[in-house]
Amino acid sequence: MKSTEVYTMITGASMGLGKEMAMECARRGRNLILIALQGHNLEQFCIELEYKFRIRAVFRECDLTDEQALTGLAGDIILNFSVDQLINNAGAGGTARFEDASPEYLDNIIHLNIRATTMLTRLLLPELRSHPKALILNVASVAAFGALPYKTIYPASKAFIYSFSRGLSRELHNTGVRVVVLAPGPFISNPDVMHRIMKQGLFARLGVLPAREITKQAISGAENGEEVIVPGVWNKFNRFLIRWVPEYFRLYMMAGILKKELP
Repeated sequence: MKSTEVYTMITGASMGLGKEMAMECARRGRNLILIALQGHNLEQFCIELEYKFRIRAVFRECDLTDEQALTGLAGDIILNFSVDQLINNAGAGGTARFEDASPEYLDNIIHLNIRATTMLTRLLLPELRSHPKALILNVASVAAFGALPYKTIYPASKAFIYSFSRGLSRELHNTGVRVVVLAPGPFISNPDVMHRIMKQGLFARLGVLPAREITKQAISGAENGEEVIVPGVWNKFNRFLIRWVPEYFRLYMMAGILKKELP
């Protein structure tokens, strides 16, 4: 039987920004459906959230790059839960020479960052529209605003998320569904990410914010009616630079910075 309580669904909820999103939503009294891969201890995390914040938290383990599994997940959610908020946070990236990256590595980024976000949004949209007010929060990146050498596919995929979100926002303007896009700068989600950011030098470290601060700005901004959220003064300035600095110079400069991450 379908639940009468409303839920926020968060993908990539086992670590990093997704985990902080779950905690921030729970602090605000939101019931949660948390999605992540198997083996990330989601059950224990849900128990902790329920005990600490007195909300309901359930989980589903799913590989969102698996088309059949994603469709099945969406059907399960629609059948059993009332969802008025969808946070598409799951994503993948990394640094590598394009010619050295395996086809499987590239395909995983494309499927997770682009296809999973698109299809989950489409499949859950009728459910979201059944509520007087609903929210779709898509996580892009400040990298969405400009190409990056040695990352090639990642910023391109986040540019898709940004463009998709802005276009869909206008389509749904006269409905109860609001579409918000979050474009965070770098944040430390695990030791590997910290190592890569440190190798990029001072320029990269200036934009680093704690995941919890990014999440607070994202949720508060969405509640206050913002449609594009770029957390942090430096990241807002960086967006301005990307727009106005000549592309050739910017690509030359970023190639020197990002090349430091390569093995």
